[in-house]
Amino acid sequence: MPSTSSATVFIHQSTLLLQARPTTTKVTYTYNTNKKTKRGTLAVKSFDPVSGACFRFKTRKVNELNRILRALGGFGSVMAGASTGSEIIVSSTGGAE
Repeated sequence: MPSTSSATVFIHQSTLLLQARPTTTKVTYTYNTNKKTKRGTLAVKSFDPVSGACFRFKTRKVNELNRILRALGGFGSVMAGASTGSEIIVSSTGGAE
């Protein structure tokens, strides 16, 4: 599975996937550390088993992680099947409002 080139592209593609298939799409976060360098890498993956769409992004930067969590965090209740009554709007920059 290929990785996306930037956090903005990952957020945009994942948001569109979550809007198209909110109940089957899963977003996972995996954190790995290198014991020699003591640096960590976070991999974020959004996957829909029905359509087979998969987007992956790796980062070591905290600000990129924060952008991803803020943009995709609102979809957590949709993935869980709970309705919050609020509408999530995707801006042209790829972030959620």
